[in-house]
Amino acid sequence: MRDVAPLTLTPPWRALGNMVLFLASLSIVVPLLLVIATSLKPAIEIHGGLPWPQSPTGGNYLEVFDKIPLGLYFWNSVATTSLRVGGQLVIALLAAYAFARFEFRGRDLLFALTLGAMMLPHSLTFLPTYLMISWLGWFDTWWGLIVPNLAAPVGVFLLRQHMLAFPRDLLDAAAIDGAGPWRALWLVILPNIQPALAAIAILLFIDCWNEYFWPLVITESEHAMTVQIGIRRFLDAERGDDLGPLMAGVVLVSLPAMAVFLWFQRRILETFVSAGLKG
Repeated sequence: MRDVAPLTLTPPWRALGNMVLFLASLSIVVPLLLVIATSLKPAIEIHGGLPWPQSPTGGNYLEVFDKIPLGLYFWNSVATTSLRVGGQLVIALLAAYAFARFEFRGRDLLFALTLGAMMLPHSLTFLPTYLMISWLGWFDTWWGLIVPNLAAPVGVFLLRQHMLAFPRDLLDAAAIDGAGPWRALWLVILPNIQPALAAIAILLFIDCWNEYFWPLVITESEHAMTVQIGIRRFLDAERGDDLGPLMAGVVLVSLPAMAVFLWFQRRILETFVSAGLKG
């Protein structure tokens, strides 16, 4: 195969690209900095002209815990997100292994349907899912938050791409040594795709943690509400006037997802790039 020279940009185009990226990053960073600055402002400075606090205070963070049971909401979010992501990873791993390793009738059709599920908007499946949850008696429970979202088509797709690129010789050697399909998966494939599995887990975690619409619909009491719904309840109770504690709550709610992404962003990007190259 002939080597293809890497694409290089001329200095003017490179400068233009850097400028576009810089402006795009500003559109994300500036609102975030304003939220953090507002969370540190005392009430008297909230509607002042300066974007940064003149007398920073941490009282807003204590106040938001006093006005709503934020600790309970955090526990609900952490527990349901962990259980949901764990279930998604197990199902995606097994489905991807079946699509990549075995030949069976209708395999390509089933995989095409799996990819098609990635394109379906949530609004299309919302009503039948809601009716099913109500019929099962899972309304306002952790079951209702977790079970309907255990299927993760994007995880199936990415893991299948990595498994297709897995050296076939290793699987043949494992078969010669007497390893069946299950042992080959757990002892040969799984240890070698752990970076991809970790990156997918991070993506699923961020998606689950930030979800708002489904928890809003399926929960109504504090014992099942997540942090996003808790912040919304605080906003409704204060009518948007108490911006300091509200912004403090937003910062606290955003920290887990932001920390996970910033810490593992390189692995996430590498997983998407390698998945595209291995197709």
